[in-house]
Amino acid sequence: MSARNPFPMRRPRPVTATGLVDFLVEGVYPVQEAHLRHYGAVEYARRLAAGGVLRAGGGDATLRLPSAPVMQSVQLVAGDYAVHLNWKKAKVVYDVEPTMMSTLAEMDTHDLLPGGILRQLPHPNPVFVFTEGHPVMRADGMSALVRAMYVSGRRADQTMCDTSDREAAEYQLTFKCDLLDGSGQVIDMDSVRISVGVLDDSFTMRATIDAVLKDYVWEPLMSDTSSAADKRLHMEALAHFGIAHLLYVCSEKADMVRKPIGRKPVRKGGRRPERPLQLRQVGWRIGPAIKATRDSIATSREATGTGSGRTVAPHVRRAHLHTFRYGKERALSKVRWLPPTFVNAGGEQISIDATIVPVRA
Repeated sequence: MSARNPFPMRRPRPVTATGLVDFLVEGVYPVQEAHLRHYGAVEYARRLAAGGVLRAGGGDATLRLPSAPVMQSVQLVAGDYAVHLNWKKAKVVYDVEPTMMSTLAEMDTHDLLPGGILRQLPHPNPVFVFTEGHPVMRADGMSALVRAMYVSGRRADQTMCDTSDREAAEYQLTFKCDLLDGSGQVIDMDSVRISVGVLDDSFTMRATIDAVLKDYVWEPLMSDTSSAADKRLHMEALAHFGIAHLLYVCSEKADMVRKPIGRKPVRKGGRRPERPLQLRQVGWRIGPAIKATRDSIATSREATGTGSGRTVAPHVRRAHLHTFRYGKERALSKVRWLPPTFVNAGGEQISIDATIVPVRA
């Protein structure tokens, strides 16, 4: 397989979930593997995937690199490559419907959030893919599109494990983002990592960002003139986006449907085909319904106008989380994901329900 750098490039239209995954598998990670092989660090990455020492900057006796910055940079690449190796065990792909993606991106996640609920992630080590791409502004002012988000597990000692491992103390979210030039051409793919604790019953977005920025290792071989405030804004945007998607797929009634994919055909004389992708379509029922209702409200707003004298203007209330108390002495609580509520010109509310399973207060 060629390790030629695939950038710059223009993505074909339409972008598909399998096309994005194929690009990562056949374009991005072979380049990373070649980079690691150049520094004699492929086995180091495989040890990380198997639960070896992970924390960048910690050093490794088997690596012989010319400087501390190069060591740190290679360790970051090795960590990303190890995440990909662990994803390949099951090859679970969450294909998020575009309207559902934008709905979750707009969800209110600034209140106290249910940490322990994330332990109920339905499948091990999934990768979320976003065919429309979610636009974000990097700390350096460069435009980017979030294209994928790997979810991997970490133990309390920061060694890597499956998300389904009982010893998993946190999830690492590894975002793969297209970096765009002024004409929208993809000139590179960036990796950003955010850790979210899964042992506590609750957490806040602010505490998550504080913890991430406290020990975050930025790519040491790249010049970086962005301010601390710009870095925080970038991390907040990614954390909000990623955690909202995690919370949704952990919902009791999440709109998730398996889409069978057969193995790729074997060329004559070729090797046995690899395990097929385990594709799950997320939001492909709810997303189109949300879009249709939004379009209907927009049409109603245009038809009634602002001078119609109606007391209720058509509008949309953002999706959000809400905690409900129940049980003896209301000692238990459950956190429900409330999708967008659409209020039409007649004051009627239209909602699509999905709930997060109960957790103890």
